[in-house]
Amino acid sequence: MDDLIAFLRARLDEREQIARAAEPGPWRVLEDSSGSVAVGPEDFGIASDHTGQNRASYVHIAANDPARVLAEVDAKRRIIELHSTSDTSTFEGRTATITWCPICRNDGECPTLRLLALPYADHPDYRGRWRP
Repeated sequence: MDDLIAFLRARLDEREQIARAAEPGPWRVLEDSSGSVAVGPEDFGIASDHTGQNRASYVHIAANDPARVLAEVDAKRRIIELHSTSDTSTFEGRTATITWCPICRNDGECPTLRLLALPYADHPDYRGRWRP
């Protein structure tokens, strides 16, 4: 399970870096009287025409405001912590650390963590055995 946790933490670190590098929000869809649509903070808009598909794309971008992404990263990190406990023990001079899920009571890879990893199934480091 340790490799699944490391994979998730790496993806969340990437999301956090992207969000922190973005123009701070709040991001929202901005429309002017001519029907032009932009997305971003009031002083930093990405201009667009007013066609339905572009507007839908900009609504999607605004919904992924950096502050929201950071909040989601934090929440997912908390879920990972809730669903993973490590115990270290020594027996006959050998030390081993075992990671398990205290909530799902699963000694294999936690189903909850597998679900958190699923959106990254196209990532080259994703392992097929994690698929729920």
